[in-house]
Amino acid sequence: MMTRTKKRTTRRPKALPAQASLPNFVSLVEKYKRAVVGIEVVQEQNTQRGFLFGMPWERPAAPRQQTLNIGTGFIFDPRGYILTNEHVVHGASTVYLRILGRKKPVVAHVVGSDYQHDIAILQADITVPDTILKVGRSKDIRVGEWVVAVGSPLGLDHTVTVGIVSAIERPLEIGDRKYPNLLQTDAAINRGNSGGPLINLRGEVIGMNTAVSQSSQGIGFAISADVLRDIVNQILLKN
Repeated sequence: MMTRTKKRTTRRPKALPAQASLPNFVSLVEKYKRAVVGIEVVQEQNTQRGFLFGMPWERPAAPRQQTLNIGTGFIFDPRGYILTNEHVVHGASTVYLRILGRKKPVVAHVVGSDYQHDIAILQADITVPDTILKVGRSKDIRVGEWVVAVGSPLGLDHTVTVGIVSAIERPLEIGDRKYPNLLQTDAAINRGNSGGPLINLRGEVIGMNTAVSQSSQGIGFAISADVLRDIVNQILLKN
């Protein structure tokens, strides 16, 4: 009597789902990097003053002290308007822009500013690039979405860092300024990034990098898009 041997059937393991590839940050940076500028601000202290027999007087030979502040800005308007933080240009005697492709800095002037919201607008005699950065809308911002920060940390122009939106509507108080609706991001932000754009994958500015936690890593803050748009319109109407 013959017995049949059962054939063993081998099953192929199920293929693992393909991992999503990272976004192409290269094309995004190449498209918008010329709209980002480095900022150097010279601040001069007034001549030393005092009182002599109850009357104010100036020491004629007292030298003026100069301090240097650094930051970032971005072109958001075809007329050459540049957005940055007010604290970057506060007390400036001269503002210089470092433009990609130009060896010498360009002098800029402050069109207007809003101290409490920490927003300032600059303008300079520059060639506006074909692609400028436009401010998006806060309602479209999603926690967890990719963002790119472009700026001048420690004066290193056009440094690019990548992260996500970590949270929205974060209240923060720095000195006498109160920021009620900041975005939180883990994209690396350092001194000199202030005033730079936080860009989503659609090429929209969803925030302006403004502050970073010094006591931790990966906690940065940006002024949200709707606040930027409202205050910019107010500044331009006044000027």
